[in-house]
Amino acid sequence: MSRCTLVIVIQSRASGELVWRDEVSRSNHVKASMTAKAKARVTGRVYRLVDRDGLVLEQICC
Repeated sequence: MSRCTLVIVIQSRASGELVWRDEVSRSNHVKASMTAKAKARVTGRVYRLVDRDGLVLEQICC
């Protein structure tokens, strides 16, 4: 039996930017969300969590 691994990519952009940048990936939504929230507080950038199919799962602002 094969197991499907969920990978969440954290992307970011500044308020004036049009293109999202891949930052890092995490193995689950909770870890990715915690990481993105911490980064948003520190950097002031907008972050979003994207699954491997490109579906936006969550957007996080500072």
